[in-house]
Amino acid sequence: MPMLKYFGHAAFKFYSPKVSVVFDPGILSNKAPVPESEKTNIICVSHEHKDHLGNTAKLSSNQKAFVLGNEYTINEALKEGTPEWLVRKLKNGEHFERPNVKITALDLKHGPSVEPINIQNLCFIVEIEGVRVAHLGDAMTKGFLEKYPIDVLLIGVDETEAFNSNQSLSAIADIKPQLAIPMHVRTQHEMDYFFTHAETVAPGTKFRKMKPGDEISVKWSAGTEFSID
Repeated sequence: MPMLKYFGHAAFKFYSPKVSVVFDPGILSNKAPVPESEKTNIICVSHEHKDHLGNTAKLSSNQKAFVLGNEYTINEALKEGTPEWLVRKLKNGEHFERPNVKITALDLKHGPSVEPINIQNLCFIVEIEGVRVAHLGDAMTKGFLEKYPIDVLLIGVDETEAFNSNQSLSAIADIKPQLAIPMHVRTQHEMDYFFTHAETVAPGTKFRKMKPGDEISVKWSAGTEFSID
């Protein structure tokens, strides 16, 4: 069954016995949440900021893992030593498919930033064994994401970079995932507010707070019942 592992900040691994995908490995306080020994086939990087790109080059080199991202992210990954034969530049709506996995990239606007440029940010929808996980990176817009069937939504709750608590809950209510997991949370106040109002704003969605090192299984039972263990 598909599993979801949390490393901290915006770093996750979605995997089955046949394939694994790491999202936004990142570097925080000069530490890489995802060790370079972590087995993975594909690395999806939403944008080029260090807290998302992180040690992608070394992880990709060690694991011979494909790196998916927009043009800016891939160019930065190449500068840091990612093998050229492993990178794939994706544009809005493009797919990357390999046995046992399908990945769709969507452009979603990056949240507020001190940088003077418009930062490009990709959302990735990854399907493994019939379960679809969407990782929003630092998105502060949901675009047309509600048109896609999303089972697990990994969404930033950080008013300095992505959605604030109210905006993230509103997006969840529109997208209607089976399960929503906050990430990239800046303050305890934001986390507390999010979970205090979650069930009221989006009553059809389950919510889970994950700590670094936590793993959960996510699956469809008999095609009709979504379960989390």
